[in-house]
Amino acid sequence: MASSISLISGSPLIGCPIVYSVQPEDYAANRTFHRIIVRVYAKLETDADYTTFDFSTPVETKPSNQSFVTVESTFDISSALQAVADKYEYEANPTFPKRYPYIKFRVEAWDEWMIDGVVYPDQNLVNWPFNNNPSYDFYGYAFMGAFNDMERMGALIDGQGVEYLNLTYLSRKPTTSPEVVFKDIPFIYPVAFNPARSIGDTDAMSGNNFVSGAPSNGPKSESSTQTTIGLATVGGRGIYVIEKPANGYELRFINGIGVMESVHVKAFANKEVNIHTEKYTIARRETLKKFSRAMTVKTDDYETWTLTSGPLDEAWASWFVHDFLKAQVMWIAIVRNSTTTWLPCHVLPEETTMLRDSEKASMMSVRFKVQLDINGSVR
Repeated sequence: MASSISLISGSPLIGCPIVYSVQPEDYAANRTFHRIIVRVYAKLETDADYTTFDFSTPVETKPSNQSFVTVESTFDISSALQAVADKYEYEANPTFPKRYPYIKFRVEAWDEWMIDGVVYPDQNLVNWPFNNNPSYDFYGYAFMGAFNDMERMGALIDGQGVEYLNLTYLSRKPTTSPEVVFKDIPFIYPVAFNPARSIGDTDAMSGNNFVSGAPSNGPKSESSTQTTIGLATVGGRGIYVIEKPANGYELRFINGIGVMESVHVKAFANKEVNIHTEKYTIARRETLKKFSRAMTVKTDDYETWTLTSGPLDEAWASWFVHDFLKAQVMWIAIVRNSTTTWLPCHVLPEETTMLRDSEKASMMSVRFKVQLDINGSVR
């Protein structure tokens, strides 16, 4: 039978590999084929029903004495959890504090083989998390987002050889210098995350045990509006408040860990619109006075604005390049007639961005372009 299933590498973030090992049934020479099937039941916290995803792989064997033994099969189920999470739509201006939903899931595995043309499915089911009480289902819990490669290189290994990373922070913004924010403009920041206390906790997202009880404090963002010029501390982070310049804008984005943050930036004078033109010929029956005629279709009436981060130290410049410029969900605040409208947009980084220039004594700044995802005039 499939004698066991266990998590061998994973973290609470679904954007990274979440790998399980399944030990297949012992080798038997009379089987035409033998495979392991893994089924994942997953849903967003806000969903009513679970979605199922099946993975399968042929069982491998290796020589052992005068026979063969089956080799453990491994499965990365992160794609199934990501498919469920993709249904979630982030909001530009939610009610704060905003807690983001977790993904609830469990995993089953079983053998399937054929003997003499007869298929034997569902052979001796095993499940994760392990459930020795048939009247109650246990589940794992994970969050949207991903660790980057550098963070993954710091993965820990427990006493059973399991790779894991604990989730202990929700922002990668550096603390080398205060962040500049505008007076009377909302500043969005992730709420400090309570780290897991130890592997095996039943009320925390911890390492190689994704918990068997729903997390009580998932990822969350908060909003703060500063009304006084000068240094301040918000959410345990240092900020420096200045008057909002005439060309200042608030950008909100979903960071790599799946939580909303904001930055306050300035715009240059230039704004561009790239209109794409397609030419077609409308053919019709011609006479001496009637001709086929040309038609043009103009598309992509999207404005592109050039923005700058303002003066930065090297740590902040690195954050802008490696975290902010890679954000996939972003909005910019446009104020018209005293009404704030949040427009979806995306970043168009320069081909090359300088992170350090030792020849200059001045601080760095990151210049980038933002293209609005809606067309029409923005004033």
